[in-house]
Amino acid sequence: MAAALGTFSALSQSKPLRIEGHTSNVEGPILYRQFITATIGETTEAGDTYIVPHQFDNVQFINAQPLDAVGQVFLTGDDAAGVFYADAASVAGPTQITTAAAAGAATLILVSGSAINDVYNGCYLDIRFSDGDIQTVKITDYVGATTTATIDQGLAKAVAATGSYYTVKGTLATTGEAAATPTVRWEVIGSFIK
Repeated sequence: MAAALGTFSALSQSKPLRIEGHTSNVEGPILYRQFITATIGETTEAGDTYIVPHQFDNVQFINAQPLDAVGQVFLTGDDAAGVFYADAASVAGPTQITTAAAAGAATLILVSGSAINDVYNGCYLDIRFSDGDIQTVKITDYVGATTTATIDQGLAKAVAATGSYYTVKGTLATTGEAAATPTVRWEVIGSFIK
C-alpha cells in the first residue's frame, strides 16, 4: 500500500455510456465509458494513493490525464501525459456486513472501511443482500471514525448482521511525483457483471 490514502476536494462523474458499435455480448461483454474529473484536496507526494470512483465491476483500462497547470501529477509512476493501466487493485470486497440496517435506511456501516473521512465519497457500493439480490448505491459522505457511509438512496431491503456483503467499486491509483492540489481526469472503460 502507498504512503497515504487521499481524498478529493472536487469530483465530477459522467454517467456510463455504451460504446457505439458494441451491441452484443456474444463476442464479449458490452463495454461502457465513464469520465471522472477530480481535484486532489492537498499537495501530493510520490506514492500517495487515491480511489478512482467508477461504476464498473470489470475494468478493461483506465486512461489518466493530468490537467492542472499549477502542478501535474502522473499516476502509476509514469511520466507521460496519458497513462493506461489495468484495474489491478480493487478497493474492498466482498466484505460481510456485521451491523444490521432497516429497509429504507440512508446509512450503512462498512466494517472494514478506512479511518479517513470522505475517502469513499463518489464511490459506488454494491450491497448483496442475504437472498442474493444486489443493490448499487452511491456514497455521498463517509465518516472514518465510525466507518459510516451515507448513501444516495435508501436500502431496498433490510440488511441482516450476517449473510449480507458489500463491495466498494473503484480502482486504486498511485501518484508518481509531488504536485500542488492537482486536477486529474480519468477515462474508464469497463463492463457490468451482475
